[in-house]
Amino acid sequence: MVATIARLAALAVLAILGVMLATLLPGAAGVRACGENGPFDFDTYEAEPYTVTYSRAIELATAGKAVSASHSVAGQTINVLYQGLLKGPRASRTTASSTALTIPPTIYKSIVWAESNWGNGSLSIPYGGVGPVLRSFDCGYGLGQVTTGMTNNGGPPTARQALIGTHFLYNVAEGVRILADKWNSAPRFRPIAGEGDPEALEDWYYAIWSYNGFAFVNHPLNPNRDPLRPAVFPCGDGSAPGASAYAGRFNFTYPELVYGCMRYPPKVKGQPLWQAQDFDMPHMEVEAVAQAFLPGRFLGCEDDGFSGGCPLMDYPTAFTIPAPDEPATQSAGAAAEETVVVTHKDSTPPINPALAAGILGAPRLSFEGPDAVSLTSSSPVSIQPVFVYNNGTWLGPYRVRVSAPWIGVRHAVDPSTRTIDGGVSIGAEVPIVIKSDPRVIAGNGYVSSLLIFLVSDYLLGGTSKGSVTFESLLGVQASFTVEVTAINTGVAAPLPRRAIIVAVASDEP
Repeated sequence: MVATIARLAALAVLAILGVMLATLLPGAAGVRACGENGPFDFDTYEAEPYTVTYSRAIELATAGKAVSASHSVAGQTINVLYQGLLKGPRASRTTASSTALTIPPTIYKSIVWAESNWGNGSLSIPYGGVGPVLRSFDCGYGLGQVTTGMTNNGGPPTARQALIGTHFLYNVAEGVRILADKWNSAPRFRPIAGEGDPEALEDWYYAIWSYNGFAFVNHPLNPNRDPLRPAVFPCGDGSAPGASAYAGRFNFTYPELVYGCMRYPPKVKGQPLWQAQDFDMPHMEVEAVAQAFLPGRFLGCEDDGFSGGCPLMDYPTAFTIPAPDEPATQSAGAAAEETVVVTHKDSTPPINPALAAGILGAPRLSFEGPDAVSLTSSSPVSIQPVFVYNNGTWLGPYRVRVSAPWIGVRHAVDPSTRTIDGGVSIGAEVPIVIKSDPRVIAGNGYVSSLLIFLVSDYLLGGTSKGSVTFESLLGVQASFTVEVTAINTGVAAPLPRRAIIVAVASDEP
């Protein structure tokens, strides 16, 4: 219960941030990310035990081992393969990415905590339950709050969008790809920290900044930030410097937030979610670093559209700081001490790639329902059920594809009449939790029970014909199509509205 309360409290704060940003930036990020047709509605599974499952998923994804191959659904390719990284300083940066170069896992673990508090589903879902995916005001989905590529351009979601929105491993894999893209955008569009070494935690500073949007709001010398704040966010650790005076995350830039949780891991039931990491934040007392972070250098590069990658913002992360002048009272002949600053590596042990098979399972979906239905707009009970079963194991994600906007699909038991663009059906070996405190299990396995209905506001006059197709996204490929005939009697039924779940800020492409 303690972990649940902590997550609710943290996400409530993030929800406030979402409302604030939506108010300050009307019609900006939200419209651009969601598209004119509004957000997609996906169901997902909130893993239990999430501390183990999500940790493994992130470690697999950052090692490039989460997904071994791309695959196609209905002719659409789903590719979240790890693309690898570039390496080196600006003068000798590699030109081809290498999958042998990987992302320090604690970086993305901390990013996921900053984005979603390690929650893949909305606040209404207990761990071990099924329900709406966590979605921000600007259409960031799931653990990584993925916005890139998730715009609704009209019609049903692509198979790739649906899998990212329904399955936590694919969501994390795509989030890792986004972070890798931010790293690889240097030196063309981003500056380089240190020697551009992917193993050095310090050298990820600009890539971490870019995951949240490479904007001046996250500049460490932004005058709107308290200059007396600690170097990093205390991340709930009461013993961290400034923990009492600067407990709020809004006091810190995004890199300070992420690095802070790397240094002070959040705890669940008294246990840290990951190993605390050692690193150095930019040493502003060093002239080369101070010059790199002059606000004018960022703003000038921003005015140029970041073309050229802001070379004046490159700064060293490993160096020797000469000792200050010796005081007169120091005894003659005493050796002056120098400070040696080195970079640090992630201490997380390598993960066994074989664990990916267990997280993916072996889903095998089947569908039950009529081949054709005839629905009348005048009858609010003119609906037709369809059931999605998983006869295999673990998570079976699926997509719902309608041929016309007047066809809707929703859950059989859902008073909000929320439309469904994709969801999951779960194997019989998995207990499904419907309440967390006290913990209540509904049984093993989850059958997705759906209803086809008419969105009468979009109906044309007379008789219309269309279809709805249910497609499995993983495992054994299967699909099921229902031909739908709609008879518009001219009596309008209530139009179901999509519910925008305000949650957390997300990656800015």
